[in-house]
Amino acid sequence: MTNKTLTIIIVLIIAAIIAVILVDFQGNKRGKKGGNPYKYEMEDFSKVDSSLIHYRETRNISLGEMNAHGFDLKDNTLYVTGEQFLMAIQPDGNQLFLESLEDTGSCLKVTEDFIYVGFEDHIGKFNRDGEMIDRWQKLNDRAVITSLAAKENRLYAADAGNRRVLIYNEDGSKLGEFAGKSESAAGHGFIVPSPCFDLVINSYGDLWVVNPGEHAIENYTDDGEMRSYWQTGSMNIEGFLGCCNPAEITVLYDGSFVTSEKGVVRIKIYDESGKLLSVVAPPSKFKEEGKAPEVVADEEGLIYALDFDRNTIRIFEKNK
Repeated sequence: MTNKTLTIIIVLIIAAIIAVILVDFQGNKRGKKGGNPYKYEMEDFSKVDSSLIHYRETRNISLGEMNAHGFDLKDNTLYVTGEQFLMAIQPDGNQLFLESLEDTGSCLKVTEDFIYVGFEDHIGKFNRDGEMIDRWQKLNDRAVITSLAAKENRLYAADAGNRRVLIYNEDGSKLGEFAGKSESAAGHGFIVPSPCFDLVINSYGDLWVVNPGEHAIENYTDDGEMRSYWQTGSMNIEGFLGCCNPAEITVLYDGSFVTSEKGVVRIKIYDESGKLLSVVAPPSKFKEEGKAPEVVADEEGLIYALDFDRNTIRIFEKNK
């Protein structure tokens, strides 16, 4: 190939590139831009049939300047932790105590005798008045503790950074851990793409762990052997949309699940087998592309949602 021929080819290529740029530029001018046939229309998934919404918001509690990260409900008292604080308040907003912490609490679990606070890489043990009793041994540098659950003398901690659940006794001795692997069809282990990794123990004493990357909620024995699971990833309201959902869960007294999703933020209720029963709060109640509220429930079925985007605890009651 001669230099002249090579020069002609290069000039033609440059001309073609310029032509493509000019056409694209003209097409994107105001008033000339065509619709994107591949655009992901989130609005289509934000609409909820009103007949599915069985709850209404009855009141809320503003947390003011307190930057909350997690909460729990015990004996009709709300316990809240966050950026260097631990607080107890009643549902009417009356504050019982406010204690300063050296670290930022990410989650907590309240038992009959103690308050356990999950920090990023360790767990703190407090009495019910908010005074620290013990600080448990730190985990490795990858640890990100996101949820705690308690059963009798055992405490379960979800570690999103290491994609595992840790098992402790009430004095902080580690009894074991598990990563969700099983010989069943769900033998994929915990898939945790982001720090959304929740677990809960229901009124029957069953341990349930969210596998967010699989849109699954899995049941385990006390020692971490999988017993069953249900899974529902779907674009429809019956399933979980997008990545890492459900992000937060709790249980009602009858064993049904309250789930909270991020992205298209919504709170729903499923029965024990994964069938959608109702919607508590549709996306229109929350900030667009917001964080998933943390959820807890009392024995009467009231649902408390910690709305991180509003820094408010919102209380939902079933329609009569």
